[in-house]
Amino acid sequence: MTAQPEGAHAPRKPSSKEMVLRLVSHHGSVTRAQLMDLSGLPRTTVYDAVAALVDSGAITTAPAAGDGRGRGRPVERLSLNPGRAQFLGIEFTRRATRVALANDACQLMGVRGAEEPSTAGWQDRVRTAHRLALTLAGGSLGPGAVKGVGVGIGGPGSVKGVGIGGPGAARPGPEVEVARLVRERFAAPVRVERGYRLAALGEATWGAAAGEPDLLSVSLSREVGGGLIQAGALHRGPYATAGELGHVNVERENGRPCHCGGHGCLETVASSQAVLDRYHARGGLASDIADLAVAARNAEEAACRVLAETGRAVGGVLAALANTFAPAVIVIGGALTRTGTPLMDPLKRELHELLVPTVRPHLSLRAATLGTTATACGAVALVAGAPAASPA
Repeated sequence: MTAQPEGAHAPRKPSSKEMVLRLVSHHGSVTRAQLMDLSGLPRTTVYDAVAALVDSGAITTAPAAGDGRGRGRPVERLSLNPGRAQFLGIEFTRRATRVALANDACQLMGVRGAEEPSTAGWQDRVRTAHRLALTLAGGSLGPGAVKGVGVGIGGPGSVKGVGIGGPGAARPGPEVEVARLVRERFAAPVRVERGYRLAALGEATWGAAAGEPDLLSVSLSREVGGGLIQAGALHRGPYATAGELGHVNVERENGRPCHCGGHGCLETVASSQAVLDRYHARGGLASDIADLAVAARNAEEAACRVLAETGRAVGGVLAALANTFAPAVIVIGGALTRTGTPLMDPLKRELHELLVPTVRPHLSLRAATLGTTATACGAVALVAGAPAASPA
């Protein structure tokens, strides 16, 4: 197994065209000279990137108002092409809304986010998403401009009775209402998907596993979730429940109750709160994951033991899934990974020991690179035609 050190897999650098496109999206209207200042790219690189984006129709040019030079080439201002098809990805979390924008060539134009009170209703959240989308689009989203909207909502916590496109859903969740509100606000087709699956898609399109057709992702945060991509397709399963890594059983005897209705799920062991609860039960004083990481770096016994136990549990689940599905890459992220080697070293050892010999040499373990933008990026990839976005 190619188990790379925590953080060793560098994020894919955006191409010059992607950088220019994002800067135009962010600033609304800029000149080539301003792009050189903002990007730090050489003049020739900026001009070549602009020419390619103009030729593709992604951006348009117009004479700068008040250009009084009187000689030479007139100054032009560059803007997003309002007539070019645009795709949106939206993530709704308990306390934030994030929006990503891409064009019909699946070029990511930018991501914006805003904090939300946990009490905000869906109408308020959708209004926030629309405001963020307008900012990304340079202030205008005319009729027909948005060709599709992907929405990431929920996580492993909504596994019981979730209404995301699954015939096995016991009762409808908020997804039906959210899809209706988004469809009305943006006048475009909407696809709703689980947030953790979309995070896998984001990492496969623009992140740590860009271009990889077979990967497994896992996020260790307030909840534990993941996603599976096989042969370039996001795998959902017949009941739209694929990727619920947090609900793999790891403690059959005396397992703690889980909100899914089961006992001993990985989430009861490896979620941020579960780790802190076990740590506090051993007399630890750290109040959050950041403090726990400091305690582990200082070799505090309770912190190191709890993180090692957690790492082994996660490593065992990942090994079982890797032996079954044989992904080329496992992408791991989430707040808990910030604890570093006290968690990751036991995880890697367990994963290595439990992998079958035929899988071990071919598997790469990589740190997630998109952070909190992964789900919004995956949501826009879902509707913008990314290779991994087709249903499995």
